[in-house]
Amino acid sequence: MEACNECLRLEQRLRTASEDYFNLIVQHDQMMRDGNSEASALEDTMRKARRRRNAAARLLLAHRGTHEDLSLPKKMTAGQL
Repeated sequence: MEACNECLRLEQRLRTASEDYFNLIVQHDQMMRDGNSEASALEDTMRKARRRRNAAARLLLAHRGTHEDLSLPKKMTAGQL
């Protein structure tokens, strides 16, 4: 399947969302190891970042599904035989 411009845009959106989420996890983990009491303040931000990443993944999968639908052979009805 060849990627269209929308595929590339959605892939970049997913990549960015994943990197943001990963960076928050690393930051939270470091704060926890350092005993920083403000680490729990990141949990809501992490939850929102995870939702953005999941939404980006769903959009990309749905879009790729449209490519698959277009590439499937058309079913012939009895009248077309």
